[in-house]
Amino acid sequence: MRSLGSSTPSTSPAAEPGSRTALWGTVIGLAVLVVIFVVALLQAANANSWLGWALAGIALGWLLLATWVVLMVRKAARFGRRQVDEAREQLRTGSGRAPAATRSGAADSMRDEKLSHSFQIVLVQSKVIKQELAALPVEGLEREALDRALDTIDITAGNGMSMLRQDPLSGTVVD
Repeated sequence: MRSLGSSTPSTSPAAEPGSRTALWGTVIGLAVLVVIFVVALLQAANANSWLGWALAGIALGWLLLATWVVLMVRKAARFGRRQVDEAREQLRTGSGRAPAATRSGAADSMRDEKLSHSFQIVLVQSKVIKQELAALPVEGLEREALDRALDTIDITAGNGMSMLRQDPLSGTVVD
């Protein structure tokens, strides 16, 4: 076992015994599919029957599918290996330490300002919706539901703004 900050290079993935076994298994599997395809093709050509050509087509399909799978797996493995190498390099340059999870005061202040501005926008838009609803002929239960929804939006935005200012929450609880 070695430490995270160690600068000794690790062994290459191609030199590992497991990867050689997988490579040979892939080569043997593809070789078997090629042999099956060639035999099916020769049998179809000799017999000149529709069934023989169908079987040769199926064998070719399986061969193409297997080749496509092998290429995609190799591409994904290369991508994963590259990602792991980049992560190792980042750890190596960072002296093996994880990035700090705390935020700076400036970042918190900027976040709070943006959130406060967003809540103010919500309150202004709620006011515009109320003004537009006042001009519409909506009455009864529909109007009460719309008024309750707008009040909930107002209270939620106000509470969010007060939380950012560290003020206690205010508002009414509606059952």
